[in-house]
Amino acid sequence: MEAQLDCSVQSDSKQTTFSNLVCFALLLAGVALGLTVAQESGGSPCPPCSGLVTLSENFDGVTPPALPTDWLATNALGPPPLWVTSNSGVPVPPSDTPPNAAFIDDPAVVSDKRLDSLHFPLAAASAQLTFQQNFNLEASGVDPNLGFDGGVLEVSFDGGNTFHDILAAGGSFVTGGYNRTIATDRGSPLAGRQAWSGDSEGFIATVVNLPFMPTGGRLRWRMASDSSGSGEGWRVDTINISWCEPRPGCTPSPPPRPTPAPRPVPSAPPSPHGTPAFTPVPRPTP
Repeated sequence: MEAQLDCSVQSDSKQTTFSNLVCFALLLAGVALGLTVAQESGGSPCPPCSGLVTLSENFDGVTPPALPTDWLATNALGPPPLWVTSNSGVPVPPSDTPPNAAFIDDPAVVSDKRLDSLHFPLAAASAQLTFQQNFNLEASGVDPNLGFDGGVLEVSFDGGNTFHDILAAGGSFVTGGYNRTIATDRGSPLAGRQAWSGDSEGFIATVVNLPFMPTGGRLRWRMASDSSGSGEGWRVDTINISWCEPRPGCTPSPPPRPTPAPRPVPSAPPSPHGTPAFTPVPRPTP
């Protein structure tokens, strides 16, 4: 996929160059993504961040079945195919933004099929992931909470050496989270875990609050099937990751503390020996 980099900052009608270091780092990483930055408005001399960074992937810049640059597909278990870029087939529709989406099948044997994103070119704090997914994976027709084959989202903080479920790693779903739990008696590599399973009936939006992502971190879309039954598969498209880029060398000033109102001075307590209410008249001397 040809790199599309827009390293600029927009403020009202003005356009200025964003950090050349960011662009250089992205180019060195071979990032096949779109990067946009929109400067925060306001007159603060040191705003909390210099702009909003967005990494985007819709799989439309490659020819199926090739994946974009730095994306990795592996099968830990099970036969081919691996995750590929696809523009046809089930589940329908084949893409959210035509013509392509990432796709994996759902076979009738035990499998563990993984799609790893590109490495994060920059550290990202308070990042949010959005993507569209269309899945039809084998699930119970009796228990709406039980899945047999399913998909999960995982995250790596060490460049892809180890992965953890997004929830266990500190992330959270805003919308479109896991909808079933995978059965424990059919040999699935995801047995007992929450996952996406069943039929989404077309593309649905998923929004995820990500934990802190270090430079080199990765995301993983992982599909696992059990020893019986099959489904149509899983499609992922229109991936966007956004976060606020800190302004280099700038620490926002703490807000001024309000001056407390003066406390009223309490009145002095009455003397225990108060002044008599009257002065006795001396009696005449007899």
